[in-house]
Amino acid sequence: MRPKPQLGVNPLDGSKDNTTALREKIQTWLMGEGWTLREKTHDTANWLIEAHDSGNRHIVVGQRQGRDDQILLEGAVAVVEQHQKQLASLPAAERQEMLWELRFSLLTLGVEFHGVEEPLSRVMIGQRIYLDGLTKDRFLQRVSRVRNGVLLVIWTIARKLNLSPPPGVDGGETRVN
Repeated sequence: MRPKPQLGVNPLDGSKDNTTALREKIQTWLMGEGWTLREKTHDTANWLIEAHDSGNRHIVVGQRQGRDDQILLEGAVAVVEQHQKQLASLPAAERQEMLWELRFSLLTLGVEFHGVEEPLSRVMIGQRIYLDGLTKDRFLQRVSRVRNGVLLVIWTIARKLNLSPPPGVDGGETRVN
């Protein structure tokens, strides 16, 4: 006797029903942690969700077309022009030291990143999770890692420029939401 097929997400099945079920499951997990969600569209994505935490920081969660076996999570920090100018006015050795510190800290955090270069204008932080390892715990751990990567970049720049943390950011807060 064959076992009954289970309803839900089959990582090897990129059908529209399972893609929708996966998106809904992830939305439920994020909303359960207090994230505010907005659906987005992109030419190369099956689906895309922009999630905002209580400090109005956001990450984007989505699934690329043709990569039905994984979910991507990305966060970004756009360095405003005023801060770019302040960073550029620092001695070259001091800027390079900050960039190396930032690179090594992001590596230690376990995230993928790019844009940690001169001029520092936009830093992207990312993680991926494959569906064969997708659980609520693993997914939310990766969400936390990406969010913490965003905070790491913001706080590193703020510390270098002797700025206070941005509004809504408690300097000691490290919770997902």
